[in-house]
Amino acid sequence: TNSICFTRKTSCVRRRYREFVWLRQRLQSNAVLIQLPELPSKTPFFNMNNPNHVDHRRQGLQEFLEK
Repeated sequence: TNSICFTRKTSCVRRRYREFVWLRQRLQSNAVLIQLPELPSKTPFFNMNNPNHVDHRRQGLQEFLEK
């Protein structure tokens, strides 16, 4: 793109877990014969203040995107 918004070589975007759920559902509805990777489980007592919880979920979501 030529957009001035994308002049940096890298960028960072924040997404909520539910946005990954939405993305997976849309992909699955368009790719009926393809088995999509699972999302990391949603922990009922997820704590944003616990770095271990945050990093574990981040790694799981990153693996989902890479697959």
